[in-house]
Amino acid sequence: MNRIIEKFKGLTKAKKVQLIIALILTAVFITTIPVLAWFSYQRRAAEMYKVKYPNSLQLSAAHREDSTCFEINGINAENVMVDGNGEKILDGSGNEQKVTHKDYVFNVTGEAVDKFIIQLAYTTNNPFTYKVYAAKELTTKPEIVAGQEIDYVEYTLSGEGADNMPTLSGTDYHMDATAGTTLYYQIDTTVTEGGSTHGLYTGRYLNSTNGTEADDDDTDMYYELAYDEYTNTHHDAKPVYWQATNVSAFPGASNANKEAFSRHFILRVEWPAGTLDNTAKETDIIYISVKATN
Repeated sequence: MNRIIEKFKGLTKAKKVQLIIALILTAVFITTIPVLAWFSYQRRAAEMYKVKYPNSLQLSAAHREDSTCFEINGINAENVMVDGNGEKILDGSGNEQKVTHKDYVFNVTGEAVDKFIIQLAYTTNNPFTYKVYAAKELTTKPEIVAGQEIDYVEYTLSGEGADNMPTLSGTDYHMDATAGTTLYYQIDTTVTEGGSTHGLYTGRYLNSTNGTEADDDDTDMYYELAYDEYTNTHHDAKPVYWQATNVSAFPGASNANKEAFSRHFILRVEWPAGTLDNTAKETDIIYISVKATN
């Protein structure tokens, strides 16, 4: 220690200033590590995944397009429900009904997998709840009864296919389509696997009783996954974890031969009517991840 002090004293004034600044910057960098722990953990998990598992799963946008095509854009709670004819939907008193949910489509493709887990992890700034449904892909627009809310997601292909996708056999997934083609996705109510009912995966919360806030426990293992030992976090920044287990590669059938498969799902974001203030512009983060179980 004395030798270090003597060397420091022997430095020029300019060198001393540079060394002090370097030490300060190092201290600042170290203090930022706990704040970034959640994001670095997620990044490491993605990198390790390719090494750890001999089987493979890949998340993408609809129709196996690149994940950059999957966008959860802004939600406008002032939008009015419309039917398949584009007409506004009114309640019994003749008032316009505001939308209370928005749907987004994602795809899971894999090979050498029979069952897998879907996990959501999200923050809770907004009064959102999230649901996952099995979905089916259609080439023609579903017929909607006049006065009935649209129950499908319309998606126009960009032509940006995801890389390293397994080759699929058979004609079930997916029909050939080129950029500019419009496809339609509806909840597949026939699906009952993985604890789902009429296509809805009930799943379970890992660290929440209601799904709208994480358990108030900074020592909880799920909290530690996000922030390690860092405790100075806002309550709404504590992620809620939800999982649906035993999701099948082929609903209603075992994938004993571990064939390549591709499935669509709908992520539904819901909120109670009249609870969102669009001027607040609150932001939430949601992660979707999948893991093979057998």
